[in-house]
Amino acid sequence: MLLGGGLAISLTYYLFFKPFEYEIKFKAATVSGDLIETIRIWNRSLDSAKIIEVDSFYRLTQSIVRKKREYVYDWHFSSVNDSVTVVNIQISEPNRSLINKILIPFTKQPIEIDAREISTVFYEILKEHLKITSVKILGKTELDSSFCVCRSLATYQVDKANGMMRDYPILTTFIDVHKLSIAGPPSVRIREWDHNKGSLAFDFCFPIKPSSSLPIVDSLFYKNFKKEKVIWAEYHGNYITSDRAWYELMSYANKNGYKVTGLPIEYFYNNPNLGLSQDMWKAEVYLPVGDK
Repeated sequence: MLLGGGLAISLTYYLFFKPFEYEIKFKAATVSGDLIETIRIWNRSLDSAKIIEVDSFYRLTQSIVRKKREYVYDWHFSSVNDSVTVVNIQISEPNRSLINKILIPFTKQPIEIDAREISTVFYEILKEHLKITSVKILGKTELDSSFCVCRSLATYQVDKANGMMRDYPILTTFIDVHKLSIAGPPSVRIREWDHNKGSLAFDFCFPIKPSSSLPIVDSLFYKNFKKEKVIWAEYHGNYITSDRAWYELMSYANKNGYKVTGLPIEYFYNNPNLGLSQDMWKAEVYLPVGDK
């Protein structure tokens, strides 16, 4: 009787309460924030897909339509260590949930075939991304003060590099026309960051030498940035995914007891239009912190 009751409870849970019908697991050699941003970029390449919700660094819910079948992909992320994350994808098909649960133990259903194909495509994209990107944490330092001419932008996180490239000619032309002296590489200073929504507001800046008579243009502004304590990293890879270093630095700060006091700052050392291989593009990424 006890065995029969246990089986009945298990079957009832499986058929009517278990929130998914199929599950895929794998390990990834990166942090969860990088995985979430890679999913966001990949999601844009799909014909009928959308990100429904992002819950901090632990979960992402995505809707995917494939061959007129609508699936919900519930991604869960758990850290093994500083460089490895376990990815658990729980997949459901809301319109066929019960019938899938009945048939899956006995026959191969489209949800299984589609899940394997979709997850394989993503995994290959992730491998290519990780192949050309690297982050090296360099510890604590002090970022020098600078005087800059800047332009404010607001974009989705995955569009940061596109916004920079769009405004790059505006800033460089202004500097050339007015014969200003560049005093360092271009930089991005994040002013607002909503990770869950994947949105940013930031200043795209060129350091210049101060002058007593600077031209005034409505779309640009000048700003002094003070010296500040930071932890920093060297990033190599496509500038679209330089925010991977943000997540690595945040993880490093939490592990080493640093209190984060500001938002990421990036300095870019290569012009992507000059044909250099993506894995050679270099950026220095800083995260303001206080003392331990």
